[in-house]
Amino acid sequence: MKQSFSDNWLHAIRALKINGLRSLLTMSGITVGMLAIVTLVAVLQGVRAEIEREVDGLGANLIIVVPGKLDENGVPNPMAMIGVSPLTDKDYQVLKAVPGVEKISPALFVSGTIEGKNKKTASGLVIGTNRDGVIMNPTPLQEGRYFEESESDQNFCILGAKQKEELFGKEPAVGQMLTIADRKWKVLGVLAKPQNDGSLGNAIFGLSDFIYLPEGAVHRDVKNCQINRIVLKTDYKHPAEKMLNTMTQTLMKLHNGKEEFGLITQKKGLALVIKLVSMAQALLVLIAAISLFVAGVGIMNIMLVTVTERTREIGIRKTVGARQKDIFWQFLTEAVVLSILGGGVGLALSTAICKLIARFSMLTPIITPVVIGMGMGLCLTVGVIFGVTPALRASRLNPIEALRYE
Repeated sequence: MKQSFSDNWLHAIRALKINGLRSLLTMSGITVGMLAIVTLVAVLQGVRAEIEREVDGLGANLIIVVPGKLDENGVPNPMAMIGVSPLTDKDYQVLKAVPGVEKISPALFVSGTIEGKNKKTASGLVIGTNRDGVIMNPTPLQEGRYFEESESDQNFCILGAKQKEELFGKEPAVGQMLTIADRKWKVLGVLAKPQNDGSLGNAIFGLSDFIYLPEGAVHRDVKNCQINRIVLKTDYKHPAEKMLNTMTQTLMKLHNGKEEFGLITQKKGLALVIKLVSMAQALLVLIAAISLFVAGVGIMNIMLVTVTERTREIGIRKTVGARQKDIFWQFLTEAVVLSILGGGVGLALSTAICKLIARFSMLTPIITPVVIGMGMGLCLTVGVIFGVTPALRASRLNPIEALRYE
């Protein structure tokens, strides 16, 4: 009696319903394994996407020139960065001419209190820079406008959202006067709150903590002012390594062969973090795969018990014309159905848990079709691998002996 694929599936579902509690307990192992794989991978995918978004928001194609040579891990020397800076306006001018540089700005750190109306004070990093330096901050303007290059010597300033709130509350800030480094500065614009405000990236990079002043006015009015950083935005089309080598060689010539500077790129930091996340993801998938393996052993044991219990049924089927391969596919299908149903339940639970995580934490798990396919593929593989032994045993039973079995 030849059975079709659909007949095997219907027969498998009916057989599993007869022993519903046993089937549920057998499926639970697969469910837990699927739940673990999808949830853990989805969380790490979300973390990875958030890191990429944060770094790309800062500009994955940004290069920052800092004082002092970088160590072997690409980390700048903190002491070199707080002392006298070797960076000069000449460095800024020659880097501007490097092919592939789209925007470039000097960063001059200004110390002193930030005082507004009614003697209110605020904290933040005050930077003297050009128009491009402000524009390279991905946060758009909420009020006012940017200062123009022709206004480099004017006492204007652009506030971050945090400082605006601390100094003026809900009042308009544009047109108000601030005191910074014992000089008066007129508020020309206010940056909006960054989209990632309150998240990990903003906590690290402080996108809302900057106050920008025109570099010309800073050079004129602030004592002991120096170029502490040079920030460049590059064209993605230019080979990054070649561009970095050109910049390094150009600066080396200006500094008489002394490597008293370092070039920091966002991509290097991103690559390291992504590598660590990928390693963690691989480890967690391995752990979850082990739980699926254990669940597969459970399926095999239960199916072997099922074959023993249904020995007489197998004998009857063989006597009425069922072939060995019909019996084999019937029991293998039952194992696969168990595995897939368990995986489906695990996937549904994982989706619900990921939604709860996204709602009640700063994490945003991402369940992609690849993750679903990987999880269900593992479940199917487990069902096939651990269903083969019971199916072979059932198909090879002697029909006469099977009929005699009590």
